[in-house]
Amino acid sequence: LEAHARARPPSHAPEVRRSASRVPLDRPRARLEPFGEAGGRARLRRVMRAAPATPRAVETGARHRNPRGLRGVSHVSRVAAGDSSAGTAAASRVAMSHDARVATPPRVFVMSDIHTDFPENMSWCASLSDVAFARDAVILGGDVSDDLRVLETTLRLFKRKFRHVFFTPGNHDLWIKGKGKEKSEEQRGDETTTFRDSLAKLEAVLSLCETCGVRTKPFLLLPSDGDDDGDDGDDIDIDNIDVTETETETGTGGVWIVPVLAWHHASFDHEPDIPPSVKVVPPPERVMSDFRLCVWPPPLDPGDASVALALDAMNDTRLEWGAFLHKLQHGTLAERESPILSFSHFLPRLELCPEKRMLFYPNLPKAVGSDFILRRIETLRTHGLDEFGSGEGGVKVGVAKARAKAEREHLHVFGHTHFGWDQTLDGVRYVQAPVSYPHEWKQRPGSLVVGPDASGRTFDLSSVDEDVFSEDGGVSSRDVNTAAAAPLCVWDEVGQSESPTDGPPAGSRMNEKKTFGFVPEMRARWSDHYKNTPRDPENTELAWWVKGGRKSNREAR
Repeated sequence: LEAHARARPPSHAPEVRRSASRVPLDRPRARLEPFGEAGGRARLRRVMRAAPATPRAVETGARHRNPRGLRGVSHVSRVAAGDSSAGTAAASRVAMSHDARVATPPRVFVMSDIHTDFPENMSWCASLSDVAFARDAVILGGDVSDDLRVLETTLRLFKRKFRHVFFTPGNHDLWIKGKGKEKSEEQRGDETTTFRDSLAKLEAVLSLCETCGVRTKPFLLLPSDGDDDGDDGDDIDIDNIDVTETETETGTGGVWIVPVLAWHHASFDHEPDIPPSVKVVPPPERVMSDFRLCVWPPPLDPGDASVALALDAMNDTRLEWGAFLHKLQHGTLAERESPILSFSHFLPRLELCPEKRMLFYPNLPKAVGSDFILRRIETLRTHGLDEFGSGEGGVKVGVAKARAKAEREHLHVFGHTHFGWDQTLDGVRYVQAPVSYPHEWKQRPGSLVVGPDASGRTFDLSSVDEDVFSEDGGVSSRDVNTAAAAPLCVWDEVGQSESPTDGPPAGSRMNEKKTFGFVPEMRARWSDHYKNTPRDPENTELAWWVKGGRKSNREAR
């Protein structure tokens, strides 16, 4: 039986989803109606029942797991048990996606501020294709939900749709109360999990990610990671990653995915405040929910930088940052030279937030970012590289390889402010693609949209076909895989080159090598503004939309 459990399926076999079998038998099922105002729970149930691929399938796999610990309960077997025709279709679909994974390296999609507390956002997540992203990776940049059950449902949903899921917590994820007042025991029903403080909640969130097979530590995503031969149920210990030199000689290359845990602090804001003579602006602790819904143990104080410093230190003690830096300097050629795709929920630079005079709440910059993020990521482009760009290992692999490049490409994804962004500052490219709140896509879609990219794709949830949702907020029976807008893709095929061989003639597709890399810089309203207009924080005259009036003729010009 143990040999059977360890046996790897043949290459033609349908995909085996192992992450489902990792759920402990004594773990209670995630409820699908955990939140909302009156009628919100019933609405979410309708959303998840109607979704083309719901987390219930994953949970069903866990319930069908052999009590003796045999792994390998596939999606196909779960579907076929109830409907043979559905099972046949699922087997065909998975087999096709498996073939695609073997042929093509994984792409990387990014999004932040998913907020699946809102049924509309959960509907959009559920409507994403089960097949189109089966070989790919997705980065979830925090703010999923303050309810652990909603967070688990969301993470498992993305694990069904993407090969790799990466996550770092945001401020909403560490709230230890529901929105509004504390619920009574009767109102909570079976929601009896409590946390002594937000650090305990953070540990619970990170443990939940491990259970769901969601990565929260640095990971080198290689072209072979689009295949399904490996077990992705847990975070991988990067000290034990087996990377060969030949994997960087294929013409495709890999990319480091690097989560950065952080928290905001007021000293991050170093620009002048709006004077009281212009507008009286209350301090963040009086208006922002983080100061009311997060509880920090002494001596941590959200009024200074102590919380931000404590969470930053967890990158070293909990998330293996030191092992990652060691790989950058002393690892294989792939580990030393692969581009960096780091991400955090909070902002690493104040320049990634509009100036105070542009904001309805001008003190927002005091609760959006952390200087510790920038200190952690600003040297990653060159860390461990010698003058030839290859670190100490260059001597071992030869001078030709050692002269590859002087620095790595670096793209950093962030969230929190709900502004679309794509801008390069001091050699690092910064991108934000926020899912945001549903009403924001109706009120100000122009400040959220990112794109189009080189392939003509745009991250624009305002353009989602409304027919994808039924009147009660659920997913309609039409083909939602083509109706739903896709997440933003930042790592994709960027070109093809021919490899000279003695085989097929030049120009043959058999000689083509797919080259993967970061997609070209994209349009976004606020970052485009600052590419063309210098930042002027000394100017404290409120923008016309903040004043509440109309644009003057002079401003219009």
